[in-house]
Amino acid sequence: MNRVTPVIEVGLTVFCVLIFAQLVSGREDRCGEARLLYRQGTKLLDYESRKKVFLQAVALCPSYAEAHVNLADSFENLEDYEAAEQHYREALRLRPNLLAPHIGLAEVYLKTGRFGLAEESFRKGLRLRPDNRLLREGLRIVLQRLTREGSVYRADQIRACFSRDDGFRLMCMCPVSRYRFLRRWFCIPPVFFAGGSSWLTRKAERRLDEIGSALASEPLNGRTWLVIGHADARGPAPYNLRLSKKRAERVKAYLVEKFGIPPRSLRLTFFGHKRPRATNTTTDGRSQNRRVEIVEAK
Repeated sequence: MNRVTPVIEVGLTVFCVLIFAQLVSGREDRCGEARLLYRQGTKLLDYESRKKVFLQAVALCPSYAEAHVNLADSFENLEDYEAAEQHYREALRLRPNLLAPHIGLAEVYLKTGRFGLAEESFRKGLRLRPDNRLLREGLRIVLQRLTREGSVYRADQIRACFSRDDGFRLMCMCPVSRYRFLRRWFCIPPVFFAGGSSWLTRKAERRLDEIGSALASEPLNGRTWLVIGHADARGPAPYNLRLSKKRAERVKAYLVEKFGIPPRSLRLTFFGHKRPRATNTTTDGRSQNRRVEIVEAK
């Protein structure tokens, strides 16, 4: 009995080693195939085609961080920002020191008006590459926006920002050609709310008076706008969703009743706490997340 047992143990060990070697070999084969697909995908110009190829690559090799980055970039250019954010984050989970997903996440946050999170991503990228010009420029623009949010946006400034590149450049303080997409988020400041409330503060009403005056005048009075409600992460998700809807409804009603803006020109949408613009772990971050944004519909 004592002579047979070691033989069995050795046999089991050899069997396990062989099985493990086969698994590793199979995984390497799949990742090798994923790398071939990756090279093919980088040569494609159409983002829908690129997305399909990189989806195959990450399915074959889920640990392939660069494939997640390029898949995220494809989603970003197709304006599926939630999917882009998901794959940039997965790339960072796999390779925290990879620069590209930090830049990608920052630009996704810029394109969706989440400036607090954009600042965080730019700063993380700069810790890896302090000399990166794109990261430095992006951080400067984000800080410019966050600084201006406490100031008064006059109606004539809002009109100029939408109607002229020089007006936008003045508001944004950034190269117009590269950051033109930011016009949607820079020209009209967000309206902030107290915690758990959908009532307009006096400061919010003063801000809406300037916004309403601008939207009711030429050349903006024929355009369609999204009124987007948000909440911080305190409280259950269904409650936050209802609260974000009430906030958007309150802003729309104010603009319709006081400035005669046609209701059909103001489209409501709301996300609860699903689209924070800053962290929900601090008082300042939560205050930035309790907001209604008004952006021009595409």
